[in-house]
Amino acid sequence: MKKIMSLGFVLLLLTFMIIPDISSAQDKDNSSLLKSPPPAPYADVSKALNGALPDFVPGLGTLYVDTSKLPEGPFLAYDKSGNLIKIVFMIPLENLNSQNNYLNQAENVLNKIGNKKVDHVNFIYSGPHPGVSATHYHIELVLVSAAAEKEALGKDLY
Repeated sequence: MKKIMSLGFVLLLLTFMIIPDISSAQDKDNSSLLKSPPPAPYADVSKALNGALPDFVPGLGTLYVDTSKLPEGPFLAYDKSGNLIKIVFMIPLENLNSQNNYLNQAENVLNKIGNKKVDHVNFIYSGPHPGVSATHYHIELVLVSAAAEKEALGKDLY
């Protein structure tokens, strides 16, 4: 239970985290993650799962992941215009008490995209689905307001 509470505290901290400015030379390189498709090692989840998920998942968007990081991710979630909207981790219940440092993984992705702020965090229970065969939680670091997220992804969160 303490580990789940610690995870909640980390998520709260991420909500208020502001990543420092990165030089303009780095911004040019880092901007490749801000628009889809992102560069390798990221792969389109729909294609990686042979169409088991649609190209655009309402509430999540178009997902890309480094397949070596499955099932946890991070997944990069883009809107229909190809803009990065959120970074999603899909953590199986059995892994919530693991010693994985998801904060470091989140910081790595946020640093790669440059001067970004996490607007809010969604913590959503999910049953098994293609790509994640166990019951799990989606931990979503959302880069836009809740209203912009809803508009960009086409519906209320799933």
